[in-house]
Amino acid sequence: MARPGKRGEETPNESLGILLLPSTLEGFELEAHARDLLSIPRVIALEPSRLRAPRFLRNAASLRQGRRLRFPGRPRLLVLYHPEQYPLARALLTNYEELELWYIRSVREALDAASEDDKRELREFDELARGHATQTLPVIGQAEVDDAALRQRLGDLDVINPRAFVPGMQSRRR
Repeated sequence: MARPGKRGEETPNESLGILLLPSTLEGFELEAHARDLLSIPRVIALEPSRLRAPRFLRNAASLRQGRRLRFPGRPRLLVLYHPEQYPLARALLTNYEELELWYIRSVREALDAASEDDKRELREFDELARGHATQTLPVIGQAEVDDAALRQRLGDLDVINPRAFVPGMQSRRR
C-alpha cells in the first residue's frame, strides 16, 4: 500500500531500499559497503540529523521524522547499520507496513566510545533491532559484510531490476 504524498497524491509504486547511516557517508566505517549498495538505482541513504535530540525526546523526534519523510517510491527494505538509529527504523517500520528491517551489526565499536548510560541504551536498541530484523548480517574483519542474502532479497522485492528508475515517474512492467 503506497502512502499519500505531500499533496494527497499516491507515491510511485517503485520499490526502494533505504540505508540508515549512523554518520555522514564519508568516513563511515562501512562506507565502501554502503556506496556499493547505493550504486543500485533504487537504494537511497538517510544520514542522521546534525542536531542530536536530548534522550527524553529521541523517540518522539524519531516518530515525527518517520511520519514526515517522503520517498520517491515505496520503501520495501531498510538497512540499519547502528543501534542508535533504531528509533527512526522503528518509526519507519510503523509507517510502512511492507518494510523489512535488515541489521548489519557492528555494535562493538559503538559501545567502546559511549558513556555508561549510552552503552545501556545502545545495548537495548541493539537487542530490539536484532529482535525485529528479518535478518542480521555480521561485519567480517574490519569492514566487510557478506551481503549475498541481502542482495538476493533486494532482487526478490524488485528493488534490483532491469527497468530504468526515474524518481517521480512510474515505469510500466512488461
